[in-house]
Amino acid sequence: MYRAAALATLLACSAQAAQAEERARIKFGLQDDIAPFVMPDRHSGLMVDVLRDAMATQGVTAEFFYLPLKRAQDALRSGVVDVATGGKPAASLPGVLSRWPVTSFHNVAITRRANLPHLASAADLSRYRVTAFRGAADMLGQSYRTAVRSNPRYSEPPILQSPLLVLKQVDVVISQKDIFHYYLDRQSYLRDGDFDLVYHDILGKPNEYWFVFRTTEQRDLFERGIAALYKSGAIDRIFERYSKTYGTSREFFKPLDCQFATVKPKNC
Repeated sequence: MYRAAALATLLACSAQAAQAEERARIKFGLQDDIAPFVMPDRHSGLMVDVLRDAMATQGVTAEFFYLPLKRAQDALRSGVVDVATGGKPAASLPGVLSRWPVTSFHNVAITRRANLPHLASAADLSRYRVTAFRGAADMLGQSYRTAVRSNPRYSEPPILQSPLLVLKQVDVVISQKDIFHYYLDRQSYLRDGDFDLVYHDILGKPNEYWFVFRTTEQRDLFERGIAALYKSGAIDRIFERYSKTYGTSREFFKPLDCQFATVKPKNC
């Protein structure tokens, strides 16, 4: 009898421990082609480090699944991940939307000044050799789609090919500036002549993303973790590290700065 009671107690404790361990983990689905924000080969990146440290303040381990944007959304629907990081208020994703946008992609048209100093609008892109990030034609609005879909010299390679601009093999690269410079600095090429770049802000407002959580509890946990990073100053140390290593700006997390920073960015 005593053995049976002891065994029952042990099994109950084991079950509770397993449940506690399950509660102590949260699985994020991250877009896999946005270095330096997500760098799957290093299990790091600005967003990875912020999420990992934010969850750690709450005693929770963050796990990361690196997927194309659409597959990350499908992973939330199927229960593979707890959080999809590429949500929109109008998107039909199951779960609970964050109370505010979390990330911001301010995409621009980048050219060499010596070759193409001025672009008036997205319509101009129909006349040049253009390469863009994967999925750009679906994300950047109707004017952009109209211009590039009539352009036989337009491409969206799986990995952004920033050096093609330096090598004069394209006239325009469409990208967020931090992502453009990450791939420019880490892909092999030889710089050819003048390297003065122009960033043409012709693609409309930044593309902001909300997070979608499986449960309200997970959303609240995330918000408390982010608030803790700002309160302690830890998030500033993360930004400083990425600025020093990769030249990364704070622009990607501007929505968080608008919510939590003591000194708010302009145009929040």
